[in-house]
Amino acid sequence: MPVKIVPLTKKQLVEYFQPYREAFPDWGVEHDLMLTRTHGPLKQAIHFQALRSGAYRPSNAIDILMRVPDGCSVLHKHLDVKHREVLAREHATKWPLVLKAMEEQFLPSIRKPLDVAETLRLTEEEADRDRIDNINYSTGLAVLNAYLGKVERAIYWCGRVEETATHLGRPLGDWETRKRRYVLELQQAVKAGKEREFLS
Repeated sequence: MPVKIVPLTKKQLVEYFQPYREAFPDWGVEHDLMLTRTHGPLKQAIHFQALRSGAYRPSNAIDILMRVPDGCSVLHKHLDVKHREVLAREHATKWPLVLKAMEEQFLPSIRKPLDVAETLRLTEEEADRDRIDNINYSTGLAVLNAYLGKVERAIYWCGRVEETATHLGRPLGDWETRKRRYVLELQQAVKAGKEREFLS
């Protein structure tokens, strides 16, 4: 007889989330299922998602807390295949292994202080390594460089947004149009030496 797959309820997921919560006493909690911490223009979030398979899956991302239209996030990460999903029956024995994998694989390090310069370095490395060329990522890199006063790199990433928008091969979505307009304004501010005023 086939096993019936039942998705986790939110109540179950909140229960499975609890030991992770206790492992990060200095982090905040949002929506009962997301660990968060902030520093300057950054918010790091570890989200726990219930899957149709009856498992849950943690993921990591950095949100850039500037007035970027429609928000902006970078460094999205799921764990390796061995630790990516945790079935309810596995939780009791597997969660410590998943926690260790999170500590080893999520970037920036979830056990070190959140640092803007380190986050920028990691994001640029990922964009180059994985050839990420989209409006969201380039916008995030333009903003972080401008925030740190790296004028030439900020202008470079602003240019990448415009280049991507021009060569996308399809009409821009509304969110892409809003980001493109924002980045053009950011570029003007950076060239005028007013990036701090623009970003504040």
